[in-house]
Amino acid sequence: MANERVLLSPAIDDFFRRAGLASQDQLDCYSLIEQLFPGIPLSPSPCQGYCSMTVFVGEDIVIQFRPTIYKLDLEVTTAARKVYGSFAPATRYIATIPTSGLLVYSMDRIHGVSFNEFRKHLKKDCCSHSRKTICRDFAAFLARGWYHNNDCSIPKGHVGRSIISRLESLTKELPVRFRSVARSVLEQLQRINALPWVLTHGDITPSNIMVNPLNGRLLGFVDWAEAELIPFGVSLYGLEELLGEMTPAGFQYDQDASALRDIFWSELSKQIPDLRQKQTLEAVKLARDLGVLLWHGIAFDNGAIDRVVEEGRDVEEICRLDAFLEFEKLPPISRASRI
Repeated sequence: MANERVLLSPAIDDFFRRAGLASQDQLDCYSLIEQLFPGIPLSPSPCQGYCSMTVFVGEDIVIQFRPTIYKLDLEVTTAARKVYGSFAPATRYIATIPTSGLLVYSMDRIHGVSFNEFRKHLKKDCCSHSRKTICRDFAAFLARGWYHNNDCSIPKGHVGRSIISRLESLTKELPVRFRSVARSVLEQLQRINALPWVLTHGDITPSNIMVNPLNGRLLGFVDWAEAELIPFGVSLYGLEELLGEMTPAGFQYDQDASALRDIFWSELSKQIPDLRQKQTLEAVKLARDLGVLLWHGIAFDNGAIDRVVEEGRDVEEICRLDAFLEFEKLPPISRASRI
């Protein structure tokens, strides 16, 4: 019976409340899974997204339910699979539940554990082979976008079409200490736009990074819902999440962060020899700053991404800006050695 397969998860209950749906709508989801996969064990994903309910069916299948407002762009998810291979899950539309209007998708499961879970049990010494492996693999992942940018013919997305207006807002509305960085990026935006525009994962956070728990190899990324074409280097904001974590005192880098950062940049330059050219590398570093500003300078308000973050209201994003842009205060030579 469908009732016997109800999953106990506060995060799932929260999703249905946010979506304005009833308990019967949740039961309808389980009934559909029962029809499609009779008798196969179910389990909730340990990382539930804000905009969806995600369920594991057996060992290899993921079923996701999403309100229409958060529907997946299958052209984008197909492109992600083409560009990044197994780093992105194959995604298919299955059905729409008539009573709730929830869209139902099936995905190939990316195994492993989230980096969030992985780092809880990881020794944080500078000799950690696993941490070095993750940084090198992340560089190799990004390089695929550089070399396969011509394989992706999707149009620019919401963020890509509005970079100038967003930067203009950031230069005026960010806390004062960040505005000079935003102005510098805006003034040099032409250099960033001249980089390859690549399909970029829209939410590189520890919960979306999947790794092998035994050796730290990067297995892939989940939640490509916000992916779109953006200049190469913008997604480098995600590197910071591999080098530190949010604490009650703010975002704190691990003691081996500088060494790991060097390993990442060495591998990225090895994967993309063009980065050995000074002008190209400088443009990618500017794109990195753009990514930090766009992903942490713009607030996420129930799916909307149109408000500049505010001191006292968006505490964690302000902490990340303080940490991720701190190197901007250093002299150029010192900054180069840190990156």
